[in-house]
Amino acid sequence: MSWKNLFSKKVRQMKTQTGASKSKDSKRMTSVYHLIILDESGSMRCITRATISGCNETIQTIRMMQEQSRDTQRHSVSIYLFNIMKSRYILKEESADRVREITETDYQPNAGTPLYDALGATLKDLKKIIGNSKETMGYVTIITDGYENESYKYSLKTVKALIDELKEKNVIFTFIGANIDAADYGSKFNINNTMQFEQTDEQTGAMWRREREARLRSNARFCFNEIISGDEMNIAAFSKAENSGNYYKKRDISSERISPDMITSLNENEIFVFGSNIYGEHNGGASAYALHYFGAINGQSEGLQGQAYAIPTDGVSLKELYAAVCRFCQFATDNPELTFFVTRIGCGTAGWSVYNIAPMFADCAKLDNVKLPKEFWDYL
Repeated sequence: MSWKNLFSKKVRQMKTQTGASKSKDSKRMTSVYHLIILDESGSMRCITRATISGCNETIQTIRMMQEQSRDTQRHSVSIYLFNIMKSRYILKEESADRVREITETDYQPNAGTPLYDALGATLKDLKKIIGNSKETMGYVTIITDGYENESYKYSLKTVKALIDELKEKNVIFTFIGANIDAADYGSKFNINNTMQFEQTDEQTGAMWRREREARLRSNARFCFNEIISGDEMNIAAFSKAENSGNYYKKRDISSERISPDMITSLNENEIFVFGSNIYGEHNGGASAYALHYFGAINGQSEGLQGQAYAIPTDGVSLKELYAAVCRFCQFATDNPELTFFVTRIGCGTAGWSVYNIAPMFADCAKLDNVKLPKEFWDYL
């Protein structure tokens, strides 16, 4: 067997072992419930198409979240439409793998806004589904363009009590409103995560996009914490932090903190940060580039080498990769005179996704001398 074939075989073995390590690192299998409670009153008619499109893109996002967290999470989707004529689920606890998208046949705005009744009915159902399980979490998104005006089964007091109780069961709530003061109205339900939007197609699309981005960031952080913490993960602490009011806030960054897509030269104090395999064989992608242009050393899988810094990403578990990122972060902290350009480590031949890797760099994001890829910042 040639050296090249032998090396390829070893890499395949490492990846198989890594897959086993992933399962071992994360014994927990968490059920994640996505509940969207969507106003279908007559005043929503002007943004019907934008609402359907945004809702379907959110469904696609949840599918992607399921794919990225298949070893640790099971995602399901429920969508509840409410008006005084016909409030109902159009999807209920549908597996993210099989959930369908909605159509204009499903969503037909008409009549008034029984918001309390919609919240009461759905949250009571969710409470029953979750029960006393500690291996669950949920995302509840409430979208409306008006104040309560037609409920007769549930009161604000009852709904607020349900929300408080579900928060203790690791459910993250967000309230999105048009034509109302979303922050003020959300606070009446004890919901701190709120968003305002204008009732135009453009602004409705932007609202749904921002909602999806927040959902992705939140669940990426959760998956990261699951993998790193394993059975010791405190879901309650995570959900409490996510309910604090920072859910929709995204880190503001300047262009100076973003790594260039292409790095063709470096100043004397600049370092190219790349992903390596555990043998330090820099034979492809950014690692080969580091070898040929920035002084990377074959056989050295981690650390500073010339004007390059290697982080082992191929042939390791995510937990081991995170440990290497922590070591890099400490090195960058200890060497403030150097500027580090981090590439999309782990997202090439190593086979990980930005969803897996970006949250690992939360501490690095606090360092002015570390630049990160734009895609990483999207999750920070």
